[in-house]
Amino acid sequence: MTSAKGDERERILQAAFRLFAALGYDATEIVQIAEAAGLSTKAVSSQFGAKRDLYLAVMERAHVLHSAVVEARVKDVQTAPIAEKVTAIHRLIDAYIDFSADNPEVPALWMHRWLSDARDVSNLEAEYVRPLAEFAIENIIPATEAPDADVHYTINTLVWCVHGFVLSGVFDAAGRRRGPADPRAMRRFRAHMHQMIHRTLGLPGSPPPAR
Repeated sequence: MTSAKGDERERILQAAFRLFAALGYDATEIVQIAEAAGLSTKAVSSQFGAKRDLYLAVMERAHVLHSAVVEARVKDVQTAPIAEKVTAIHRLIDAYIDFSADNPEVPALWMHRWLSDARDVSNLEAEYVRPLAEFAIENIIPATEAPDADVHYTINTLVWCVHGFVLSGVFDAAGRRRGPADPRAMRRFRAHMHQMIHRTLGLPGSPPPAR
């Protein structure tokens, strides 16, 4: 692939990434992606084929970005001595919050899917989400002390809460929406996630202080 073609492909991919995250797969047309990339629809089709193929390329990129962070932190949990696994779990929580806040398009892409977007592309959860979730769950279980702790539901609760906060924020006492851009709201949310996960899993000791 020539440098010009590679640059063209990257422009298309970045434009599609933004638009699929903002509008969803079903509401995004190839012509919109072409306009956002400053190219013709023919150029988009030449590089990626149909809209479905471009969407798959976007979701693959989202997965690569996401899994690089999560897998690294789960491996830290996996290899940590038992006395340090709780600390490693809390680092995983922080890493997930930070990644989602820094890359809100990734949570947005998955939230669209969870709200029935792109229903004709049905294999991505099994291919991307399930293996990563199972890897996290099997390595968190050894640190739990609560006999009735449901690690699967706890991990899913963390994901839903983080995605919701990053994309929509929460209302403060005055009715104003506060999200990751508000340092105080971010600090409160982070502390709440640590406390909730720590207590739900029955982890030993106390959750880390708010940072």
